[in-house]
Amino acid sequence: MSHRCEFPRMNVESAPVDLATASAYQVDDLVIDVRMRRVTRGEVDLDIADRSFDLLLALVHAAPNLMSTQELMDCVWAGVIVGPETITQRIKLLRQSLGDNADTPRYIGAMRGRGYRVLASVTALAAPPQLQAALPPSAAPQRALRWIAALLVLVVIGIGAIWWRIGRHNEDQVSGSRAPGSQSSTVTRSSVGVMPFANLTGDPAKDYLGDGMAEELINALAQVPGLKVPARTSAFAYKGREVDIRRIAQDLGVATILEGSVRSMGERLRVSARLVDAASGYQIWSQNYDRQSADIFKVQDDIAGQIVQALRGYVKVDLTAPPARMPPSTDVQAYELYLQARSVSRGTVLSEQQASALLDQALARDPDFAEALGDRAILVAAGVELTGAPAPLLEGAQRDAARALALSPISTEANVAEEVIHCARGEWVEAEANSRTALITGAADPTLRTYHAMILLRPLGRLRQAREELTETYRHAPADGFTVHEIALTDSLLGLDAEALRLSGVSEEIAGLGGPSHTDVFLLQARAAARAGRYAEAAERVALALPESERNAGGGRAIRAFYGALEDPKRRAEALRVLQGFVPKLKSGVFEGRTRMFFVDALAMLGDLDAAYDLAMWCADERTKTPGSIDWSDVWMPEMRPFRNDLRFQAFVTRLKLPDYWRVYGPPDGCDFRDGILTCHL
Repeated sequence: MSHRCEFPRMNVESAPVDLATASAYQVDDLVIDVRMRRVTRGEVDLDIADRSFDLLLALVHAAPNLMSTQELMDCVWAGVIVGPETITQRIKLLRQSLGDNADTPRYIGAMRGRGYRVLASVTALAAPPQLQAALPPSAAPQRALRWIAALLVLVVIGIGAIWWRIGRHNEDQVSGSRAPGSQSSTVTRSSVGVMPFANLTGDPAKDYLGDGMAEELINALAQVPGLKVPARTSAFAYKGREVDIRRIAQDLGVATILEGSVRSMGERLRVSARLVDAASGYQIWSQNYDRQSADIFKVQDDIAGQIVQALRGYVKVDLTAPPARMPPSTDVQAYELYLQARSVSRGTVLSEQQASALLDQALARDPDFAEALGDRAILVAAGVELTGAPAPLLEGAQRDAARALALSPISTEANVAEEVIHCARGEWVEAEANSRTALITGAADPTLRTYHAMILLRPLGRLRQAREELTETYRHAPADGFTVHEIALTDSLLGLDAEALRLSGVSEEIAGLGGPSHTDVFLLQARAAARAGRYAEAAERVALALPESERNAGGGRAIRAFYGALEDPKRRAEALRVLQGFVPKLKSGVFEGRTRMFFVDALAMLGDLDAAYDLAMWCADERTKTPGSIDWSDVWMPEMRPFRNDLRFQAFVTRLKLPDYWRVYGPPDGCDFRDGILTCHL
């Protein structure tokens, strides 16, 4: 915490420990280690960090007294401007981490409208019980120092870049280390950042209500000439994090912040909203709405209109009222199903299946729901592009996208879906056209450049342009960890390993993207380790990236042989025998496209270009049968220069239809393209 909070302790059990200097507390079956900032139950560490830990400790210090919402804000969020919704959300997260139940609480009780308190008895300890018996008095701080030193060693040798949370600044510096060349946006006076509305229903599954409210307000306010409104992606990156609104406003380049809450009670909907001057914390406007759930679109329009009116007088700018908008669907239940689908879609197979099922239900109720059609098209097309799902699925996705565009010609979702579909089919010029249309129709959404860099520019060898576009995205959405992750991957392909490792850690710090098990991160770390001569470490990282079935099918042995040969050239002949014997297995259905391309790289790097091209050509042919099953971005790495300079490279890229794109938009980095012939110099 930023400062120590002092409270009377009435039911803290007597102990021969100075309560003001207690290093640990026993709370029922929990042990709170203040020095190590850990909460344990038995031998299990609970995931309670940062503000959640500070909040728990403040309540423990005050036990059994009640702490009001204002006291918690003053104590735990000293110097940071937050609202009551922040406390509500953080208490909910803390209860989830503790396994506590709001209806029958064991640890944290609430008094409606007044505050919160610890229900369990509290005992002050000199040290956590597991340390008291085993360690001398000075051992705890020594152990903490050893832990910190070990982490620093991991950072130095590059193994633990994704594990180490870069910088551990205060939470009002959520953007952490910034991407090269990025700057905070210039603050525009007539501007508003719309935050996700807090869900006060008591049911976490209904978070979609608050998200949907904020998203529709962004869409409405974005139509007002002269008013800057950052896109959903930019603003929603701060969801669930108690960040000083001054920092959010600086990152987004806005002068005011709109926040609020939504509570659903049967057929009733209660919405609270307030507009705050980000620099001073002054509340410009606030309003409560109590309406029928069916009136949700009317509430959104009312809020948007009143915000513009409030801003008009506050910033002394003649802003026009938002134009009348058609609701996204005529069926409120279809709209809620659509919001749920957007909420559960998280990039996993299970979540994508859930999202698709919800969109199916929404479209069964309203077949002319353009946004739902566009989202369903993206889900299906992305599934084909990323996992190599059956090609016929693309036909259904294209029908959805075409229908969405017929209903709404400026549908960004439908244009993005068309872009993904064309990429999966190798129709690169058409994909670029859809990407450019999406960038026009969705100009406020910076992440459209991220998709363009991922699925078009990198595979086509335009790595420098990809990095420029990703950095531009980051400039507008500095809290979007996914974009930072993609910059890190691009840097890895360019051979910029130190920066790639740093940004990989930043992305995990911002959003926990994929955590330490993310396949791309393992491969990024492996490249950096191999380039630094740490081949055993590289082999370990790649083995972790492979699915267990692929490791057991011979992938693990082939990986060890490959890196062993890089470390000791005398082992090259044996490694090539292992890899060549492994190629027939790679052509079976067990292995993913990414794994196959890794071994194309491995064969080329060991000098067997014949075997490398045999496998690469097979992969290119396979892609025509299963669109999207192969990502060949790796061929543009520095290590693959001999592969690119081979005469067979022309046939390889022609089979992938890449020259169609280069004829219109120019060649890849370090190459010339004349009379249909590609010549690479790097």
